[in-house]
Amino acid sequence: MAIEMRTKKGWSQRRLAKEFQDIGARLELPVSEDISAVVKQISRVERGSTETPDAMYLRLWCEAFQVEASELFGHLDAPVVSADGRATYAVISHKFIPAYLGCASAQKLQNQATPATGQWVDCWQASLPHPAGSASVYVWPFGVGVVHLVEELELPSLGELAAWRAQSYPVARSWADKQLQALIGTCVETEYVLSTYWLSRAKWTGVQLDTAVRLLTMPSMLLDRNQSFDTVETVCAAEQVERQLLRDNNVERADLLPFGARGVSIAYASWSGVAYHPVSARRSLDMTELVSCELLTQAIWCYTYEIQRQVEAGRDPVVPAEYSWRFLRAIRSRLTAPRPLESGQHNSMRDAVLLTSQLSPKLDAAIDALRESEAGG
Repeated sequence: MAIEMRTKKGWSQRRLAKEFQDIGARLELPVSEDISAVVKQISRVERGSTETPDAMYLRLWCEAFQVEASELFGHLDAPVVSADGRATYAVISHKFIPAYLGCASAQKLQNQATPATGQWVDCWQASLPHPAGSASVYVWPFGVGVVHLVEELELPSLGELAAWRAQSYPVARSWADKQLQALIGTCVETEYVLSTYWLSRAKWTGVQLDTAVRLLTMPSMLLDRNQSFDTVETVCAAEQVERQLLRDNNVERADLLPFGARGVSIAYASWSGVAYHPVSARRSLDMTELVSCELLTQAIWCYTYEIQRQVEAGRDPVVPAEYSWRFLRAIRSRLTAPRPLESGQHNSMRDAVLLTSQLSPKLDAAIDALRESEAGG
């Protein structure tokens, strides 16, 4: 990455050495006045004979390219290893499990909850007990509840995460169904889970780190169809695919969209999910921003899907008047229109999540169907 950043600026090693000297003079660092000595330091790093420069040169590299050290040289701490000696990474898994409850049941749930803070549209939140993580249910008065399950993982491979994800989905849905049923007193059957992964500690560097975040966005790429996901053979096969993809650095799919910022974050969204790695914790998005975006996206996706089901059943869709097409028009604006003080990173995140979830055309179709139903009535 250090060589790539230098060449992108069109600098020779000597030109970079002069930059180091100028930065050193400005910051009062003891950089050698002998430019050939500085060039040797740069050359050692670029050849790999010096894996990580000393503190002064590390600062010079970062100042010259205005990036964090981890963007240039990867994670600088000693790697964390598993019991079998393999390096591990740390990821925070966010599962979003939506359910259409109807307005009456949503009101029951709301009565047991408190107003949620930091959300894009007013909603209510109640904590749920979970043996392996933290969990809450968010409820909106238009009849949708979204269970949000957070689990912290430390794993040696993406293949292991892919197998865990596939195995955990039906378990998470069943658990969410029981939790919601206990709260509202009626049967609930959730239909899907959407995952977002926050890569808090990486074990990869450079191009491989970018490839790893892409794979986190759609881990099912590592798995064969129609296989059992709880076997050692499954994980081994997934890890073999993972090694090949990391080696080739060639993970593409038509629906995969980047929304990171160089030197700040690596982030991708797809139909399958979202993955985010904060390269610079001080300048990246906060995890709560991504969670709030997904909560509302999944809530409205679930609501418009209920309208879609009514239409596909050959009926005029029926919803409460206060949550009809005018309400959805306002929601569409809230989801798609930038806020005056919104950062560029936040804007890119919102656009990528909305586009890959295909929510905008669902909103448009629901608005049209409700307007036609109202006009016909």
